[in-house]
Amino acid sequence: MIDNAVALSAIALGVLVLVGLAVLGIAGYRLWRTLMRVKTRVTAASDALLAEADRLQQSLDALPERQAEVQEAIASLQRRAAALSVLAASAGEALQTLRAPLRFVGR
Repeated sequence: MIDNAVALSAIALGVLVLVGLAVLGIAGYRLWRTLMRVKTRVTAASDALLAEADRLQQSLDALPERQAEVQEAIASLQRRAAALSVLAASAGEALQTLRAPLRFVGR
């Protein structure tokens, strides 16, 4: 009976090791599949992030041009405001000149 116990123990140990290896293999396979899915998601997210970075870089590159356009528009607006103030002053003087005879009439 002792000889059978050693053989039986060796067989049981072999079965347990094989079951452990099978469980380890299944867990490893599931981990590998999960990692591949995460890698796919990360790759897609990094591509989207790179596209957004490229878009922002293009916006930043165009910013000096836009700033120059805005400065030009501001300068144009200042010139128009100066011309308008001259016209307003001239119109005020013309109105005073036209109203000057009314002071003599008594109105």
